[in-house]
Amino acid sequence: MPDKALVAAVPWSGDDARAGLLRYAACAELVLDDVLLRVVCEPLLTRDDSGRRLRSIRLDLEGLGTVTADEVRLTAADGTEVPLRPVEAPTGSLRLLVPAAEEEQRLRLSLPGRGAAAVVELVTDVVREWTIHLVHHSHLDIGYTDPQPRIQAEQRSYLDSALDLCRATDDWPEESRFRWAVESLWTFEQWAALRPRSDVEELLERVRDGQVELTAMPYNLHTDTCSTDELHELLRTAREVRDRHGVDFSSAMQTDVPGTVAGFPDALAEVGVRYLSVANNWAGRSMPHTNGGDDLPQLFWWTTPAGNRVLVWMTDSPHGLAYLEGPFLGFSEDYESVDRLLPAYLTSNARNPYPFPPGVFGWHGDPVSTREPYPWDVLHLRTQGWIGDNGPARLAAAEIVRRWNETWEWPRLRTSTNEEFFTDAEHRLGDRLPTFEGDWGDWWVEGVGSAALPQALVRGAQARVTDAQVLSQAARLLGGEANDTEVDQARDTYRSISLFNEHTWGASNSWLSGDEGADSGELQWHWKAAHALAAQERSEAFLEKSAAVLGAQLPTGPGAVVSVHAVNTQAVPRTSTVRFLLRESLVPTAAPVEVRDGRSGAPLPFVEEAQHNRTHREAGRWLRVHVPDVPALGVVSLDVHILGLAAATSSSSPATDEGLPGRDATHDAGSPHPPELPRSELLTLRNEHLQVRFDERRSCIASIVELATGRELVEPDAVVGFNAYVYDTYGTAGGYNHLSNKTSTGPQLELLGSRSLARPCAVLERVDDGVEQRLVVEFAADGVDRGQVTLRLRRGEPVLHIENRLWKPTTMTKESAFFAFPFAGEEPTLRYEISGGVTGDGLAHVPGAPQHMRAVRDWVTVSDTDSSVAWVTRDAPLVHPHVIALPYAPFPDSTSPREPGTVYSWVHNNVWDTNFPVQQGFDATFSYAVGVDGGRGLSREGLAVATAAEAVHPLVGVVARGPASPEAPAGRQLLTLDDDRVKVVSVCAGERGGVQVRLQSFADEAVQVRLGVPFASAEALLTTYLGDLVSALETDGRDVLVPLPRLGSLAVELTGVGDRV
Repeated sequence: MPDKALVAAVPWSGDDARAGLLRYAACAELVLDDVLLRVVCEPLLTRDDSGRRLRSIRLDLEGLGTVTADEVRLTAADGTEVPLRPVEAPTGSLRLLVPAAEEEQRLRLSLPGRGAAAVVELVTDVVREWTIHLVHHSHLDIGYTDPQPRIQAEQRSYLDSALDLCRATDDWPEESRFRWAVESLWTFEQWAALRPRSDVEELLERVRDGQVELTAMPYNLHTDTCSTDELHELLRTAREVRDRHGVDFSSAMQTDVPGTVAGFPDALAEVGVRYLSVANNWAGRSMPHTNGGDDLPQLFWWTTPAGNRVLVWMTDSPHGLAYLEGPFLGFSEDYESVDRLLPAYLTSNARNPYPFPPGVFGWHGDPVSTREPYPWDVLHLRTQGWIGDNGPARLAAAEIVRRWNETWEWPRLRTSTNEEFFTDAEHRLGDRLPTFEGDWGDWWVEGVGSAALPQALVRGAQARVTDAQVLSQAARLLGGEANDTEVDQARDTYRSISLFNEHTWGASNSWLSGDEGADSGELQWHWKAAHALAAQERSEAFLEKSAAVLGAQLPTGPGAVVSVHAVNTQAVPRTSTVRFLLRESLVPTAAPVEVRDGRSGAPLPFVEEAQHNRTHREAGRWLRVHVPDVPALGVVSLDVHILGLAAATSSSSPATDEGLPGRDATHDAGSPHPPELPRSELLTLRNEHLQVRFDERRSCIASIVELATGRELVEPDAVVGFNAYVYDTYGTAGGYNHLSNKTSTGPQLELLGSRSLARPCAVLERVDDGVEQRLVVEFAADGVDRGQVTLRLRRGEPVLHIENRLWKPTTMTKESAFFAFPFAGEEPTLRYEISGGVTGDGLAHVPGAPQHMRAVRDWVTVSDTDSSVAWVTRDAPLVHPHVIALPYAPFPDSTSPREPGTVYSWVHNNVWDTNFPVQQGFDATFSYAVGVDGGRGLSREGLAVATAAEAVHPLVGVVARGPASPEAPAGRQLLTLDDDRVKVVSVCAGERGGVQVRLQSFADEAVQVRLGVPFASAEALLTTYLGDLVSALETDGRDVLVPLPRLGSLAVELTGVGDRV
């Protein structure tokens, strides 16, 4: 009678996967009346009493019958009987030792007592002498399995246990002593702060002896969401541990996240990391094998265009649940499980593209036939305390290793560390291993769209932290002191940013509200989102203090009631707009004012804006001032003068109901009706560089013309209009763990529930105020209560600013929203700024990196043979190139045709059914910019950097509080750079007390850039971002010649700064 089951089957069954492994490993099968016999040629070697080498052949029995050793005969091709020696075997199996051969053998296995048909032919291979490095660690999910404080406490306790187990096995054979790899250095950092010094010293001594390994990364991240400076700052703790405790870092681990950004090896080089162990959990949302991943072996060199490289070990889902390989083979259970599964795993790994068949957790699709089997005899195998995340340190694996090595000569097992494995592998294989270059993008980064508003807050913090650093050092270079808390504020801000970018966003059942365990979704999301809010708060406080410190050094212009200095934090000269609050305490709100350029005394165009939510905020008015010709990394004084004394002397306003609590009379400021203009003029904006025409019927931009060339930037025949809103729903349901991961679709797009565009819009505002031309429209659409588009063409700027505000309700309906940006061009090519580098057309990438979507840093360039245009996204990092891909495996195109110049900004989604939030609501603005050269003669990369400066790093208004100084220049420049393909990421405090200038080259070649320094310094040093010395630099007067590798990032520290700007 068949077994009864209320649920007959489940996807990704562990039992089924193990059974599939055993089937894959079989070299022959024999069907008898009452039993299925599978033959596994195990790669196990031992010796008999005479020293002769014996190998194992195992017969796995499936069914009700049994087979004994006495029934089995094994004969060679010439009819000679092969001697058999039965030995202990896993339950349900028969293991026979036979003489090991030095070449393949054709053998016949028969059971004469079962009839003439009980015969099967098989070929035995030459036994590979495997060395298996078993690396015991705990995969750190900060959350997922429990609320985050509990996770942190448990992880700290695991280090206590690791010490216990090290002590307990000190007298064991060396290869089976307990060893522990600390996957995430943040755990050690927390543990060391909460343990006696003696415990810390004992653990560090174990580290020096190689029994405990500290790896370099603080935790596992979506590195694609990091800024370049953040990517390097992640290694700061490792550097401090190295310098404080004399512990070198050779290895890093990244676990779970299937993919890592191109600049990662450059960042790892900061602390000398040569080895990288990654475990790519496909989880049904990653399909690298359909995208070239079959060509990516498990062991390879990963190099960057800058020339840094790491030796990579990669495991993934088809190799055994990624980081759960060891537990899945029984290393968290018992010896018998390993005895059954490990030989099958090794056999299958040596014979098949993957050791497991499709159906193992996270793998969609058909069997793979083109991937080469694993060719080497040294293997890295991760293990954990149990089959699951956040597993404890346990002795089980070490006990199994000891017993195994007492039983078998080969394979040799050893408890190990990443460094020990890589050293062994590099010694054996070295340059025989292939090399790959470029981006290795994150298949899971799509999940960050599940929290679009917090992600936007973090991106804002990433921009502000560098702005704050520049302002701090500007105060120093202009004759005062830098922000004395700059280093601490920067570090605290980076930590909040990176803890949000860490890969665990919530509970396994992220929609539930339990108080513990995997159902504690609400608690875990509060903790996670708090880091986005903390990043915002800390970066704003950092910028506020740096501005105040700088303001104390800046003089008020002659005759001005107040001076506000426009600070350009970017190494890009620009004509732009600065916005600042003119406090009522400085100038009465009713007093008419004029703003003059401190350099020339000329009046500047400006616009006043009422304070928003004014009852509850600082009294005053906002000024938006057009500022021409602001030098790169420069400061320009804007002098505010009161016009006449007829203004009311009292700063109070007439009493109105807008002072009542909860009322805000200025919420939708502006005329309630647009001006009476011809329709074509009403919907057209124009400045010195661009003309923009809006289509109110389709709620999209119909045309953008670059006036200097007459070039049309918008593809007129695109599938979706420019900046058009697209809303999708999908046919899966929320609230079922991993459902979207287990679900796949086909070319018929079965899971696309609906797709709709914005409906015709209404014009709310059309303004030309002398500072900018502005058009505001509102549209109705599915997925939002309303949407609003604001287009701005500012005076003198070759940039169109686009602000898309969405009022989005919360829903668990599976959904996505996009804005489309179809650019025109003859055979256009796209390049994308990513963390620490560039990817896109004409650049290499690691095989298997996702191409249907990616996260970008700030910009995308669209280039054809004659020209380029830059597209910048300030708030939303995710993009789909060319088409909208349906976000279910295998991610097919859902629009047609593929448009080579189109970028879709993927604003939000809730596709995931674990870890990430399954619903979100917000009223939020997502800002974009489109930039053209405007006669500046910029390179493609320079145009991108300049456009991003306008959209992401606007001019900062700093109120002068220093004493009046008629001699002080009204315009000053801190530094200059002579190659627009090189970005000044930040100017910050140096490690040696100097000023550090962080540079990133977007040039597709090595360059020597001239850094102009208008002040004296003792020396110029080429350093890493973290401050380690690379070399002294040649100077030419006050200019510094800086060599930068192709697409590389380095820094210059200027020491002994004197003779200020």
